[in-house]
Amino acid sequence: MRLSGKVAIVTGAGRGIGAAVARLLAREHARVVLASRTESELRSVAEEIKRMGGEALPVRADVRSAGQVRAMFDAAERLGRVEVLINNAGIALRKPLVDTTEEEFDDIMATNVKGVFLCCREALRRGMLEHGGVIVNVSSGAGKIGFPQLSAYCASKFAVLGLTEALAYEVSPWVKVYAVCPGGTDTDMYRSLYPEDDFSKLLSPEDVAQAIVALCRGEVEIGYGECLEVY
Repeated sequence: MRLSGKVAIVTGAGRGIGAAVARLLAREHARVVLASRTESELRSVAEEIKRMGGEALPVRADVRSAGQVRAMFDAAERLGRVEVLINNAGIALRKPLVDTTEEEFDDIMATNVKGVFLCCREALRRGMLEHGGVIVNVSSGAGKIGFPQLSAYCASKFAVLGLTEALAYEVSPWVKVYAVCPGGTDTDMYRSLYPEDDFSKLLSPEDVAQAIVALCRGEVEIGYGECLEVY
């Protein structure tokens, strides 16, 4: 798929992997809609893209809310029909399961799983089924292997892979649906979870962004619904 002129929504676009994806899509001349809960971060990334000569629309949105997801798509459609959706918004918690509260578990599942569901559903309802498009859901290496003290996060990222595979069977070949499973990536979230780690050994957000955009362009030969692991 040529990305030039395509309208692309990137959730969790204020920093880390989402910001890197947004910048790379803008370099491909896509019209990028940046979504996040933190307006100041969105404005910063949008201004950076505009200085590059790209087009970016920042939209404050909480993917846990169906109403805010609908409003996000309303805003995006001012640029045109949405043909690319990158579901990247996510949160994590490093804590033994026995100490994890119900509220903490619910928040992770609502953001990491329900958010993907709501955004995918809205994209399909807005015409992607009729006209085609690409959806990339960002899971994690923790979506394939369980890690101690990440039980809620792992549960959410395993769920994203199941949702991706099931949806791909429903909507292919009209809509191409993929997942990406990055290994440890040097983001603010990772640093907050593992402050004791050697960050020099981690992937950069740009490494993961390259893989995501390659999927959008159709340059990676994996089946619909499959997960591209990035290490």
